Amino acid sequence: MRKLTATQIKVIAIIAMTLDHIAFTFVPSGTALHYILHLIGKTTAPIMCYFLAEGFRYTHDRKKYFVRLLLFAAISQPVYYIYVYGSVPDSVLRFISSLNFLFALVLSFICLLILTNDKLNFTAKGILTAITISFAQFVDWGYIIPVWTIIFFFFNKDRYKMLAAFIAATIIILPITFFKYYDSYAAFTFNYGALLALISIHFYSGNRERSSTPLKKKINRWFFYVYYPLHLMIIFIIE
Repeated sequence: MRKLTATQIKVIAIIAMTLDHIAFTFVPSGTALHYILHLIGKTTAPIMCYFLAEGFRYTHDRKKYFVRLLLFAAISQPVYYIYVYGSVPDSVLRFISSLNFLFALVLSFICLLILTNDKLNFTAKGILTAITISFAQFVDWGYIIPVWTIIFFFFNKDRYKMLAAFIAATIIILPITFFKYYDSYAAFTFNYGALLALISIHFYSGNRERSSTPLKKKINRWFFYVYYPLHLMIIFIIE
């Protein structure tokens, strides 16, 4: 079976995310199409967690990586808020209590910084990581994002442990986070589409495709960050 490169899997994730947001905005809830598009769309978040863990492991400059992530999280926030709520926030507190997905990745990055810091002992790492994850209650997708990222980072060399930990975390944490927003368990279940991300991850070749030109390198590095707020803005305008 042909393996997929990192770029190819990220493109799959971007398409899935777009379908998810199209379903959220344009497709009536309770329909089969609404369910299927959301089921597919939920694969994006774990895929991005996986490649955040990969990026953290292989980047030559974690500081620049973090600043880039934080910068686009901040840029995306006004667009995300207006897309979700349909209006500008009436207070700063309301604005920062509902943060976009990129802030979830920021928290995940901070968790990895803590857990890989050799100057901290086991207890300090546990306490600081727990505090960081607690802030995920204010971001899109909630606690599961840093948990997934930690699993992908530390179990990358043992696929069976990674698989087991990912499935267990998904089955346990997703209902805790999202079930309260649904009228029934059946309506909630498309969130388990996140488990389908394991298919793309399974077929990952490990090839990070070093770009042949500076332009291609910039496109590969920046495209998802730019696309995230841009597609939300376009969907909101069309709506």
